[in-house]
Amino acid sequence: MTITRLYLPRNREELDAHFAALSAEDLFLRFCSPVSPKYLTGYLDRLEVTGAPLYGIFNFRLELVAVSHFGVPAQPSSDLEVGLSVIETYRRKGLASTLLYRAASYARSRGFKALVFYCVAENTPMLSLARRLGISVAISQDEALGRLKIGAGTILDYWSELSYDQADIVDSAAKRWQSALLPVPAIRLRVPKS
Repeated sequence: MTITRLYLPRNREELDAHFAALSAEDLFLRFCSPVSPKYLTGYLDRLEVTGAPLYGIFNFRLELVAVSHFGVPAQPSSDLEVGLSVIETYRRKGLASTLLYRAASYARSRGFKALVFYCVAENTPMLSLARRLGISVAISQDEALGRLKIGAGTILDYWSELSYDQADIVDSAAKRWQSALLPVPAIRLRVPKS
């Protein structure tokens, strides 16, 4: 599966469906507090205004199954904040780590020095993933802060960014073509008896 750059408002419907597919517990773990549909609407509205980068992974049916959001620092910062969410049936398939690697490439090519994420201390899957990838985690009370130092960007990072964009275009076109070729369910018409 290829990582796709998401744009608002163009991908709003897919993002709404993605967050609607997450359980209340998943949303709590993602946003560090209970969230309502109204909160999610406001969250996506804010992302649309700020233009914060969003990346996602679609399955072959063009359902958005994993999302990463990069925070836009209010002031110049050396850290890039990352938020992740993956639909339950697609977990433990490497999608979150793929999105984190994508975030690292994005950060290096733009001069950030570290990736950071915040989560509740009980978010065991995220903390486990962070430790597996070598991300240092500091836990205080009920919150956790993960931080991964990033090396300086190279010309390869800039070329990688360009290739990511090109691969996204090709993959998106292929998935849309494949989706168009999926069998259409048969429609049964009832003919009234005379």
